[in-house]
Order: sequence, then C-alpha cells, then structure tokens
Amino acid sequence: MDFEFWPAVIAGLAGGVVMTAMMTMMQKAGKTGMDMALIEGSMFTGDRGKAKAIGLMMHLFVMSALVIGSIYGLLFAWLDVDSGNAWWVGALFGIVHGLIAGMAMAMLPAMHPRMHAGATTAPSAASGSPVELEPPGFFAKNYGASTPPGLVMGHVVYGLVVGLVYALLAS
Repeated sequence: MDFEFWPAVIAGLAGGVVMTAMMTMMQKAGKTGMDMALIEGSMFTGDRGKAKAIGLMMHLFVMSALVIGSIYGLLFAWLDVDSGNAWWVGALFGIVHGLIAGMAMAMLPAMHPRMHAGATTAPSAASGSPVELEPPGFFAKNYGASTPPGLVMGHVVYGLVVGLVYALLAS
C-alpha cells in the first residue's frame, strides 16, 4: 500500500474511537481508574471539566488520528503491507504501540504538572474540582490490576481497526 494522508487520519480516528469506547467501558465497569482524557487534558488546565474535554479532543484528533494514524499509514507503506494483511499487521503494530505506551506511563510524572504521589483521580469528584492525579506507574498498574492488560489490548484493537479502515480507504 502507498501512504495516503487522509485515509491514515480517518483510520486513526476510527481506531481512537473504538479504543476510547473500550477504555470508557473498563472505567464504567470499575476495572480501571485510568481516564486518558483527564490525564492528557489536565496537562493544560486544572479544571476537571475542561481537562476532560481538551483531553478527549487531544486523544482522538491529535494523537489517535493525526500523529499515530499517520505513523501507522507510513509503516504500512514502508513495509509494503498488502491491504488484505493490514488488519493483522496493524494488530502487531498495536502490540508494540501498547508496550511502548505502557512503559511511557511510568515517565508521565516527570512532565505532568498535576501528578503527585499520594493523589487520586477521584472519579466521583465534581466536574469543576481541581485535578490532582496519582502517578500511573509502569503500565499504569496504579490504576487497577486490569489496567495493564487493558492498555495493551486497547492498543492491539486500535491497530487492528486502523489496519482495516486504512486498507479499505487507501486501496
């Protein structure tokens, strides 16, 4: 497959929507305390409601669609992946992506202005309450025992969806 920017962006957005839905279901089921939208958005504001909105836009449109979607599309082109194989190659990319993201979680407190030891994500806090986040730890293990495998699986599904959608749109 050749690299095509807009199909890569749309595929990245589709993958991001599916992965975000999975993360939300894990949160609602009480399997994780991690809220990626809150984590990303609170890097810019301490207002919880605004942080969640900013973080969701960043996670879906900037990171999932523009940045990572383009990287996956470039990798498909560079490796000359056949469109019929893009779904499983995307899933393999997702494994690597998930492992890198899991390891990077341990480094977040070094650059995040609202991560402090002993703080909690306080999911029941009011929308406008100030944000103080617990450091996620290696593979975000501090957000619950289901978070590390969920983090990797979410990225695998992201890659699978990106591969499927990109193959349909770029072929």
